[in-house]
Amino acid sequence: MAITSKKINLEQLDAELGGKGLIADFNNDKKKLILASENSNVSEAELEAAITAHIAIDDNAIREADKAALLAKLGITANEAKLLLS
Repeated sequence: MAITSKKINLEQLDAELGGKGLIADFNNDKKKLILASENSNVSEAELEAAITAHIAIDDNAIREADKAALLAKLGITANEAKLLLS
């Protein structure tokens, strides 16, 4: 178990640990609780080290930037794209 206030991308952190399985409670930004899942063999020391080294990637920001770049390339607005898709 680890508690951190650091920004965490749980899917990325789990991959950095070799996909051993993590669960988390992010309800409190200052005390994010991260635990190894029931069948995981990750040690507390491994988890703490991985969290210390972890630099979270904001997947949503990347997706939004990709969408904006595509819209710009197409020369249309988000509203125009919605019209096309409806």
